[in-house]
Amino acid sequence: IADDAVVAAGIADSAVGTAAIADDAVTADKLANTAVTAGSYTASSITVDAQGRLTAASSGSGSANMKNVFIKSGPASGTYTADPSATKFQAYMYAGGGGGGGSAHLQSGGSGGSGGVGFYAGAVTGGTAYPYSIGGAGNGGSGSYSNGGTGNTGGATNITNLATVNGGSGGSGGAPGPHGSGRPPASPGSGGSAPGAAHTDLIRGALLGTNSIGGGGPGGQKGYNTPADPGGQPGNSGNSGGLVIFENDG
Repeated sequence: IADDAVVAAGIADSAVGTAAIADDAVTADKLANTAVTAGSYTASSITVDAQGRLTAASSGSGSANMKNVFIKSGPASGTYTADPSATKFQAYMYAGGGGGGGSAHLQSGGSGGSGGVGFYAGAVTGGTAYPYSIGGAGNGGSGSYSNGGTGNTGGATNITNLATVNGGSGGSGGAPGPHGSGRPPASPGSGGSAPGAAHTDLIRGALLGTNSIGGGGPGGQKGYNTPADPGGQPGNSGNSGGLVIFENDG
């Protein structure tokens, strides 16, 4: 058979089987183009057909490329400015803990409530400045022979227009009552809330290096039959909150 004597039109579709094609004989130039544009894709969404070919591909804007851009303990305030290419954020937020109640002669003060804690995720506008505040600790209540003072509420941690967690309330002060070493302390403060948080079961020390972040302060020790001042002891301050922010590259 002379060179070029057999043309494509003279070969039936089923005449050349797979066994008749040598390994690596079909090059990339012989493959039909798909609708996919050659290039690199980020956080990709792809479609694969039954022959294993990519028939569609696009870059996404998900959180696959999240990076830490902010970490700080309170009390503090300032402005977080999103990167111009950012479209999404994630934040771990901790509010300040409430102060412990002051003791009376016959009753210890209650412990302060822990500050609210929450994980938040959502959208940001690239290049936008978002004011923030990180809650400080609530002060302890004063001690008194008869009635101890209530501890103060811890400060909220907030990113304007994005998220807020609220401080824990102060513990109740000790009060008059019957003598006896078995008398329980006054009522503890309530924990702070985290409205709209995706998760609230966070380990406090995982990102900020201390488990005391946002914890409530212990109440003052009663004076009766203890080494404490018989006239009452002030409660202890709570612990400040913290804030950790991640954002995507766009």
